[in-house]
Amino acid sequence: MSHKLRPLFDAKTLVIVGASQNYERTGGIPVNTALRLGFGPDRLALVNPRYREIAGFACHSDIASLPFTPDLAVLAVRASETMQTLRAAHAKGIPAAVLFASGFAEEHTEQGEALQREVVEFARETGMVISGPNCLGHANFRTQLFATFLKGFETPQPAGPVGVIAQSGNMAAIFMIMGARAGLGYSCFANTGNEACVEFSEYLEYLADDPGTKAVLGYVEQLRDGPRFLAAAARMREQAKPLFLLKVGDSEKAAEAAASHTAAMAGNAVVYKAALRQAGAAVGGDPGQIIDFARLWRTGRRPAGLRTCIVSVSGAGCAILSDRFAEAGLEIPTLPAEVQAKLAALLPRYGMWTNPVDLTGQVTNDLSFFTAALNALLETDALDCIVFYIMGYLLDLVSPALIEAAGRTGKLLVAIDPTGAERVAELEAAGVAVLPEIGQTARALGGYLDWAARSHKPGWVPVPHAPLSTAPYRTLNEAEAKSFLKRYGLPVVEERIATTADEAVAMAAELGCPVAVKVLSADILHKTEVGGVRLDLKTPEAAREAFLSVTESARKALPDARIEGATVQQQVSEGVGMLLGVTRDPVFGPVLTAGLGGVLTELYKDISLRLLPINRDIACEMLRELKAHPLLTGFRGAKPADEEALIEVMLKLSDMVMQAGSALRDVEINPVLVRPDGQGAVIVDALISAQI
Repeated sequence: MSHKLRPLFDAKTLVIVGASQNYERTGGIPVNTALRLGFGPDRLALVNPRYREIAGFACHSDIASLPFTPDLAVLAVRASETMQTLRAAHAKGIPAAVLFASGFAEEHTEQGEALQREVVEFARETGMVISGPNCLGHANFRTQLFATFLKGFETPQPAGPVGVIAQSGNMAAIFMIMGARAGLGYSCFANTGNEACVEFSEYLEYLADDPGTKAVLGYVEQLRDGPRFLAAAARMREQAKPLFLLKVGDSEKAAEAAASHTAAMAGNAVVYKAALRQAGAAVGGDPGQIIDFARLWRTGRRPAGLRTCIVSVSGAGCAILSDRFAEAGLEIPTLPAEVQAKLAALLPRYGMWTNPVDLTGQVTNDLSFFTAALNALLETDALDCIVFYIMGYLLDLVSPALIEAAGRTGKLLVAIDPTGAERVAELEAAGVAVLPEIGQTARALGGYLDWAARSHKPGWVPVPHAPLSTAPYRTLNEAEAKSFLKRYGLPVVEERIATTADEAVAMAAELGCPVAVKVLSADILHKTEVGGVRLDLKTPEAAREAFLSVTESARKALPDARIEGATVQQQVSEGVGMLLGVTRDPVFGPVLTAGLGGVLTELYKDISLRLLPINRDIACEMLRELKAHPLLTGFRGAKPADEEALIEVMLKLSDMVMQAGSALRDVEINPVLVRPDGQGAVIVDALISAQI
């Protein structure tokens, strides 16, 4: 594998600059780790003019005097000493370095930011690979390279299939500790720090192509290169490697903390959530949930659906699990009649067999109940996952049956055991996930099964988009915006531009009443708020009064606005009003928003987002995610709307944005009126910011 980061992760020899004989200090921890792992003087060099030797190793006064050229320099020096040390390392021919020190851009001081710019320029000029600064370092478990001041690696560490990338040293440490307790096993880990020269996506690229890494856990505050991340995530999907991410910054306070921590501003939380999911990642809310995703993935089960069966020996347990699982988005389907019949024949009459399945306490008297019920559930194709709320000694009793079942089914089998059964390790080794708590299990399964189901579908392929131009953009008036849309084949309402009241009358007669009259001004974004809209005008003469009314009202409300007349439009009344909008996210580029149109959009905030471009499947998903979707399918006896026509509008809008490139900044279509099934959809109003 050839990648820019190979010098960091594949280094065989290293020098620790700022080495310390105090193994509790930043410069001493990596020394102690390397020595305990058996690094000899042919692989490990130490630099610190304060010492002649450390633990029998010669300690050199400077890098120039080293007896060999190391592959990697670990800098445990102050920020003020960083540049002179990097120059010395480069002069020695060292290709890579990791910078532990803080005191750079994360401090938001002129001095710190200037120092970080100097490091970036040095890396650009020399080609040296530099990770950090303000980082914990990185490790390669296969080669036992630990270029980090994280403790706990003083003895040989077993390598595993999971990689870790974290924009926080603390989160990197937590992932390592929690993962070790869960028995995950790691391939590589990296704390990215300030990402002055190497950013998150580059680490992801490396692990996507690393044959020893089969899954990646990540902690993200801010992605500095959205397109590169999307391409790396697509590469992960191609390699069938899951990406489990903890993204912070959803709240205002979380965003503040992220900014002060790594000189990063947390981005738009809603866009991030949609983008990461569209990129194929499973997104969790805390480190434990990310670790649980990995534990479920480790079973080797990747179900194609969310259909879950609950099995317990407690009616209360069945009820609680049902509530929590429904909240987590899991499906709890009623079991097929033939499965119910088998279970009913086995269980006492006071048991439950529709789903949830309550085996009752009688299972303790006859374990054959459990085995027979388990077989009935395994045989049906109506389930993707079976969860057993059977704990302690009873879980130990049924473990042989679960272990045997795991060997002959592709269904995900999960046990919840808060009491610490003795055979948990055996169950997990056989592919049965064991989690300790109901709420934890619900959160883990909700995210994991959603990810697993998505992984069976064709992945979204990112397309490079044109960045915004430095030339000025202008807001088009409504007529110009609709003309722009029409050029790309989008259906717009028939309308005329009137500059006088007499013209409004003539145009209303030409179009046929009823008509709508709206003030025309690029300076007025929300015409209804200034009295700039009159609807359902039934005679041409009514258009005269409406023209005078909307223009005069707009002038009074906004005296400085340029009033260019009014539009006279065909009145289209029957249909469901929807909003479609495109904005330019600074990280990910053009983002499509769909939601209920009109003034209700801001009130209910019922929206769905996707990065562009989209295809038909994505458009369908977006609409079905909306709580308002039943309005399109015929809510309470209403006529179904022409959803296919709306989908066509979404696809044409996506194509328009990608074709227009940097000439187009923002689009808002509100509303697009979706008419009854078979009658199409029409754009009634639009705002566009463009360079035309």
